[in-house]
Amino acid sequence: MPDVREVYDMVTQQKSPDPGALERQQTKQVRSARTRRFGALAVAAVIGVAAIVLAIVMRNDETAPTPAGDGTTVNTDAATVTVARDFLAAFTAFDAEKAMTYVADGANLSQLIDGQLSPDAEGMSLFLRFFEATGYKQKVTSCETTGADSDTIVDCAIEFDDIRSDEIGKGPYPGTFTMTVRDGKIVQAAIFWNTRRFSPQVWEPFANWVSENHPKDFEAMYIGGGSNYQITEESIRLWERHTREYVEDVKQGNA
Repeated sequence: MPDVREVYDMVTQQKSPDPGALERQQTKQVRSARTRRFGALAVAAVIGVAAIVLAIVMRNDETAPTPAGDGTTVNTDAATVTVARDFLAAFTAFDAEKAMTYVADGANLSQLIDGQLSPDAEGMSLFLRFFEATGYKQKVTSCETTGADSDTIVDCAIEFDDIRSDEIGKGPYPGTFTMTVRDGKIVQAAIFWNTRRFSPQVWEPFANWVSENHPKDFEAMYIGGGSNYQITEESIRLWERHTREYVEDVKQGNA
């Protein structure tokens, strides 16, 4: 998600969130992440407004097995995908402690954990607590692997709901979770949410609702004039409380 710093004064004006800021920032983030992660790999990325469609050069289904000491063989792709899926299962369950058991020491999580937080176990814990408060849900629909020397890149297509979108009859929305696995541990991870539909259907309406109904809480919940969430102990409480209130207002036809 975006990381934009804009001046927003809720006292002097009721400014609607800039619908383009979220998409522009995510586009910049995706380009930066793809450049660092794939390097010389043959990957074509087509980036729309806050959307990413991944064209991945995938290996054949018949992967080369790795001989083991006892004469058996191990499908390294299968083992790697298992690591990635187990990590995602813990992530989706908001179990930061378990999720970090699949992550290597010193792993690059800067494209996964929001830049407001430290890209480590502490940051992961606060990050997942925030998303649990917003009613985030995630389902893995498929995973594909691409080899690069000693690393294996696992791209998992996901469907997500956020800001309790499923409770108001919206979503799910597509996204991609990308992990680089080395020696059975994740050394790099990134998540890309396709916000083309999510932003106008959920993000913007909720931000406008907060600015109208809880203007004093707006700056505690958002940064960048509503283009990005703010993650603090206070904001976590406010996001949980107000997303639940928003669902009730939508159901009653008041939002």
